[in-house]
Amino acid sequence: MSASLRFEKKGDTLFFQGSLDRETLLPAWQQRKTLLADINSIDISALDHIDSTGLALFVHYKAQVEAENRPLKIIGVSERFQTLITLYDLDNIMNIA
Repeated sequence: MSASLRFEKKGDTLFFQGSLDRETLLPAWQQRKTLLADINSIDISALDHIDSTGLALFVHYKAQVEAENRPLKIIGVSERFQTLITLYDLDNIMNIA
């Protein structure tokens, strides 16, 4: 059984569900411009797995949105993902509340 990743825009929030790793990342990367249009938050509370490639994706998403002078919040961060952010010394960049 292969892991899967699902994402959906609802209003100004982009929701992720499933597993985000190097095996499932490509669709979220290829569709990034469409996915990031008119959003101000990403909800990752339904991700059951995320690795460093997923972290890299969100760092890029955040940079892309903020380059357009729009804020981007990432909500629903698990303790494990927060640990990954801290290990890579990205707390200030990710600015997770």
